Amino acid sequence: MHTENLVVGLGIAGINLCHQLEKQGKSFIVTDPCPSHSASLIAGGIYNPIAIKRKIKSWKADELFPFLVDAYREMEQLLETKFLVHDFPILKPIRSEAELEEWQASIDKNVIQPFVDEVVRTPPIGPFHKSVIGYVIIKHSGFLRTDEALFSYRNYLRKTGRLMEETLDFERLSHSESEVGYGNITADRVLFCDGQAIAINPFFKWIPMRSTKGEMLTVHVNSPLEADKVYNQQFYLFPSREKNQFRLGATYDWNNLDEIPTIAAKEELLTSVAKTLDISLEVLNQQAAIRPNSIDRRPVLGPHPIHRNVYLFNGMGSKGVMLAPYFAKQLVDSIYSNTELHPEASLQRFVRKNYFSN
Repeated sequence: MHTENLVVGLGIAGINLCHQLEKQGKSFIVTDPCPSHSASLIAGGIYNPIAIKRKIKSWKADELFPFLVDAYREMEQLLETKFLVHDFPILKPIRSEAELEEWQASIDKNVIQPFVDEVVRTPPIGPFHKSVIGYVIIKHSGFLRTDEALFSYRNYLRKTGRLMEETLDFERLSHSESEVGYGNITADRVLFCDGQAIAINPFFKWIPMRSTKGEMLTVHVNSPLEADKVYNQQFYLFPSREKNQFRLGATYDWNNLDEIPTIAAKEELLTSVAKTLDISLEVLNQQAAIRPNSIDRRPVLGPHPIHRNVYLFNGMGSKGVMLAPYFAKQLVDSIYSNTELHPEASLQRFVRKNYFSN
């Protein structure tokens, strides 16, 4: 069996790459075992146009946001299900006069419009801690129900005969200048969307990564709390589909890179909420996974420096929902239309120092 593209991995990066290939009429087959602890599967899926600590727009937000909404709406139509919650505002409480002035300065410099219009210098309505003296509302944000998106797309590929539900065995993968082979499949190229598994990928393990462990909670809120926004204050708290249930996350651990939930992470999240919201929470579930961050926190995509039909699409980290749609199209266009990759996203930025030096 021959296909143009063998895609390895079906997380957020993988489904976006497949979507762009299909839009351009290109054939593909995917291999993915659907690991239960993948970062994509348990991710909160929040997309936020503002880098809150620096109070500026997120990298390429003006380009990424219109594109991501269109891409996920197209997938919803294809899959006949809804998993994108768009134009769902983020409320950022403020607890000091200094922070109020920092937000106001960003607005005055016109660096965060159209996503933030004003600083409100009175406490928000709701069960907020008395230390909260104001807030900002971030617009055009939202979240993707990542588990629903991934399972729906997986079922779609299963029904159309384009999914091998297995972990890629590198010993069975062959490649030459003209094609790659895997079992009874030949392909023009192989594209790795393998997330944290890049660490054991013989083609790309030289890419400098700084992966992080993240933990998420599912909680029942036992106090009145409006479910019409995302609450953000060193955490994200946002509603799930079940009444009075919210998801709470996420932690960042750069040292303990396992997938085991910890008491320390749970306490960190609950303590952060208690400093901002006067509510009672019951923890229903806790999950942990490893985010595939590149060392410079930018996507990593493009062809291998030697094996030109072996490609990488990785490094999305905690912003995969935002980054993957835009850069999936950019990668597909580079393959089929010979367009240039963004220099801050192309893996070529690492080649001289990290590949040829080794």
